[in-house]
Amino acid sequence: IDPNAPDEIAAPVNPKLAAAAAPVEPEAEEEEEAGDSEDEEALETGPDPEEAARRFASIQKLHQQVVKSLEEKGLDDPKTQKLRKKVAQEFMELKLSPKMFDALIVQMREHVSEVRNLEKSVMMLCVRDAGMPRKDFITTFPKNETNIKWLDKHIRAKRKHSAALARLREDIEKQQMKLQQLEQRVHMEIAVVKEINREVAVGEAKARRAKKEMVEANLR
Repeated sequence: IDPNAPDEIAAPVNPKLAAAAAPVEPEAEEEEEAGDSEDEEALETGPDPEEAARRFASIQKLHQQVVKSLEEKGLDDPKTQKLRKKVAQEFMELKLSPKMFDALIVQMREHVSEVRNLEKSVMMLCVRDAGMPRKDFITTFPKNETNIKWLDKHIRAKRKHSAALARLREDIEKQQMKLQQLEQRVHMEIAVVKEINREVAVGEAKARRAKKEMVEANLR
């Protein structure tokens, strides 16, 4: 003990307060800044609103051109087909949410269901009511769903069922005209609607199989 030391005793130092008051080292400051920048980058994830708006505007413009070409030149015109491919290419660059994708699938299945119901109505009129052989209907009606002249060939054939088909012409053509209206509504031929539905079904089957294989692999 120093006899010359003052009588006052220094107060104990709180280690937490001392640490807070201590100067921050340059390295610590750099680490904090790096952490802040990482947080900012994490917050910036997601689609760019301006880029998304540009893409949607482009798709809308192309869609309007397709509709105009359909009205003026028809579905089979090369210009219409070219514009439709452009829309498809633009659309493929978008990553749809599962909810949006499911909504599109439901819409497509509704169209397919409507097609099948109308086709069934035509088949019942031709096969059940007029007596046309089922084989003849199955081999000739596909790709002629909206061709009103399809029925003329069978009536002119002067077979056993030809007269009955002539009597039912109005009812049969009424169903075909409904199929025509569906084509105009979806801007696609019946054959294209069926093909898209087939491709979707194949894709869903592959996805289910891949998911099953992944689950089985995780259980091993």
